[in-house]
Amino acid sequence: MKSRGRPQKNIDWPENSDFTTEDILLGSSCSLSSGLIHLKLKQALESGEIFLVGKTSKKAKGRPRKIYRKAK
Repeated sequence: MKSRGRPQKNIDWPENSDFTTEDILLGSSCSLSSGLIHLKLKQALESGEIFLVGKTSKKAKGRPRKIYRKAK
């Protein structure tokens, strides 16, 4: 039976390094929206696949960015 709706997009989390949502967006081979990345991040945090390391802030104005790491 054919499945309906949009096809699933899986995100490969970077191994052995810290990453932000911008790193995933720039490093992905397929087109991803920021909303999809945040949805997948939220699901991965709940399942324990990744965890929050901390926040980064730039000297210039702007929102701080969260830093994640893949669980081993």
